[in-house]
Amino acid sequence: MDTLLVNDLIGILDEEANIYEEVLNISKDKKDIIIAGKVTDLEKLVKVEQTLILKISGLELKREQLVDKLSAQIRADSNEITVSELLKHLEGEQAAALRKRQEKIIDVINELRNTNALNSKLIKNSLDFINFSMNLIASFDVNDNNYGNNGQSNDSKKRNLFDIKL
Repeated sequence: MDTLLVNDLIGILDEEANIYEEVLNISKDKKDIIIAGKVTDLEKLVKVEQTLILKISGLELKREQLVDKLSAQIRADSNEITVSELLKHLEGEQAAALRKRQEKIIDVINELRNTNALNSKLIKNSLDFINFSMNLIASFDVNDNNYGNNGQSNDSKKRNLFDIKL
């Protein structure tokens, strides 16, 4: 197998791993921002995250081209080849380096998945609280101290808080 192609693949996987780590750090920062309720800061982080994802997309195209070339050398279908399959055809330092990158990317992606799940729960909780608050405000009870025809006080009316004169 062409060692230059394998080294190029290892280099691309290194770049991807570094970008995934940046995305992970942003996701961790997003957690604190979500908790603090800083929407504008969250928007800024999302924009940075989007640019990193575009970089990953570019690297993925390069990686796929390299995998096509490597799969042709080992006579395998490029759509079904994996890093584990490539490792079967490598030995020594290249195999160890490729395995290391594979483990690193898997670890970062798993941690990123967990962090994103937590962020999703935090956002859902924030939205639930906002909806609860809005419902509470919209169903504000008002006693109007008026008497009806029978001399009894009228029942309290539900009024929208925004209709109340201050």
